[in-house]
Amino acid sequence: MRERNVTIITSTMNLDGPFNSFIASLISIHVSVSQRLPFFENTLDIVHSMHILSNWIPDAMLEFTLYDIYRVLRPGGLFWLDHFFCLGSQLNNTYSPMLDRIGFKKLRWNSGRKLDRGVHKNEWYFSALLEKPTN
Repeated sequence: MRERNVTIITSTMNLDGPFNSFIASLISIHVSVSQRLPFFENTLDIVHSMHILSNWIPDAMLEFTLYDIYRVLRPGGLFWLDHFFCLGSQLNNTYSPMLDRIGFKKLRWNSGRKLDRGVHKNEWYFSALLEKPTN
């Protein structure tokens, strides 16, 4: 993406280590969700998180992390939140309002039941494509 002057950050789970891995270009950096991202404000075009951010993170820490993602995105930048796990009651009562409070514009929002442990658990995944507004 260098030829288009686009900067992308993505995350992956490092199962053999204590931290999540954020990959920027070819440099692997390790930060926990309780740390700020090591980027200046308004510098990234895309941030991608898959299976990392979920309801296992306390709400206050999750909101801190989401605000930090918002901070590092350029206006018009995209946050792709992929496979966020939560309970059905948390989806509309906690996480959707949290993303609205931060200021993200919802471009795409897909949710579906997680059925591997049974319907009675009321577990859900959602994926969202969110934009930092340009104004």
